[in-house]
Amino acid sequence: MIPNTFDYQRASSLDEALGLVGTPGSKVIAGGMSLLPLMKLRLASPERLVDIGRLNELRGVRQLPDGRLAIGALTTYSELADSPAREYGLIRDALPDIGDVQVRNRGTVGGSVAHCDPASDLPAVLLALGADIVARSKRGEKVYPVDGFFTGAFTTALADDELVTEIRLMGPRDDAGSAFVSLSQRASGYSIVGVAAVVIKEGGSAITRAGIALTGVGEAPYRAKAAEAALLGNEGTAESIAEAAAHAIDGVTVAGDIHADSEYRAAMAVIYTRRAIEAALVRLHE
Repeated sequence: MIPNTFDYQRASSLDEALGLVGTPGSKVIAGGMSLLPLMKLRLASPERLVDIGRLNELRGVRQLPDGRLAIGALTTYSELADSPAREYGLIRDALPDIGDVQVRNRGTVGGSVAHCDPASDLPAVLLALGADIVARSKRGEKVYPVDGFFTGAFTTALADDELVTEIRLMGPRDDAGSAFVSLSQRASGYSIVGVAAVVIKEGGSAITRAGIALTGVGEAPYRAKAAEAALLGNEGTAESIAEAAAHAIDGVTVAGDIHADSEYRAAMAVIYTRRAIEAALVRLHE
């Protein structure tokens, strides 16, 4: 039987939150855009609810001494859209279409990362940018490379007693272009296929670095490493882009559901990967 009551704890400091996070039966709530619906449907029934929503030390975007951007885990989508992170084209593309107004004003960056919805847009954006995920526990701080952080549907590499505190992105650069394109399910706004692309040309006309990531396609958001490799050394011709996009689902078991079967989703993954790369190259040359 699912209990209707739970112990509610509002953390007044990060240290207090870390002392509560690892206790059995505890769930963390920040914006509440993921956990509250699950609780209303009785799909989640925490024994203790740890509210970290008022920890201002986990909010905001700042620039690190090395030029990277650090995004506090409690920064909302709306706050992120108005921050220096808007310099990234793919962030400008992705954020306005995430959820609805309430989700964008209440949902948090750290919550999206920790929840790891298979169709969430932000994890794909972070994968393409090569972000680092910073987590804290009573044992100290740990930095996870985003590649490998999303391990499956609604699962990540986080330990049970760890809390996401910050996301770090590479600094904006003039030799990079990026874009996010998606085929969305109209009722929910979730991506049937979403593709984030970053292309970099360091000192020449050839692509020297690329980040391609997809959401909504597999069990979890993932990097299309074969597509990335196919772009390297090319100048971004139509033929090279199409060849790279053809590798968008290499090694991936493509999902099928009531919104799109696996065959259709696989075809759209290739098409939208091509579109994302094309859009990223346009921005690079602007």
